[in-house]
Amino acid sequence: MTPFILLFVALATASPAKRQTTALDADGDGLISFPEVSATMTLHEALTALDRDGDGFIYLAQIIELWGIGDKFYELNTDGDDHLTFHEIEQGMTLQDFYEAFDFNGDGALDVAEAYQMNFIYDTLNNPSADNPLDSNGDGKISRLEVLSHMTYDEVLNALDTDGNQTLTAEELNVLLGAATAQYMDEQDNNDDGVVDFDEAKSHRMNLRKIFRLLDFDDSNYLENGEESGFYVVWDAILLAGGGTNPNEN
Repeated sequence: MTPFILLFVALATASPAKRQTTALDADGDGLISFPEVSATMTLHEALTALDRDGDGFIYLAQIIELWGIGDKFYELNTDGDDHLTFHEIEQGMTLQDFYEAFDFNGDGALDVAEAYQMNFIYDTLNNPSADNPLDSNGDGKISRLEVLSHMTYDEVLNALDTDGNQTLTAEELNVLLGAATAQYMDEQDNNDDGVVDFDEAKSHRMNLRKIFRLLDFDDSNYLENGEESGFYVVWDAILLAGGGTNPNEN
């Protein structure tokens, strides 16, 4: 078999995930190892990167965003309140425990899908002066974690409700949802009166995470190429209203 054919076979059969690299991937093998993580951050630094509002707390919504389920929140929450302190987390796990919680297939390394959050943390730690406060790591796109760490669903609803009547018209919703407005109206306008009141907006378990998915038209797990424009408008409105609160009810 010629060298060219061997190269073609190697490229064709290699895992696409393992061919992708990031700045955290120091050896360029497409996987994130624990030594690569431990060489670039401590557990405390990782928590600081996740603590977007700087209050020293990590909320249930953020734990679910990290690992898909809230088990770690309840496991580490020693005082039964609505948040985890850095101390609670650092008493209950090490950086290696934190890393291994992302290793869903248990192979000892993080592939591209598993490393999504670790890459976010690394980028945040290494881009502390990003110009856009919503785009925390300055990569030009918006992740779910960036949205959930900056605002609550209630804040979004209030920002969209320009006349303050606790009811959202299609025009008001369009500011955030754009092409997804009709789908949202169909799902949430329970009495078919052409508007969505705040109770309807929260029906069918609608939340900020689902809003993100509605806007992520290309299923990339990021909002980019115009998908994110509505969130910038909403974020500006939230800031003007003095908001940007703890993400414990997203």
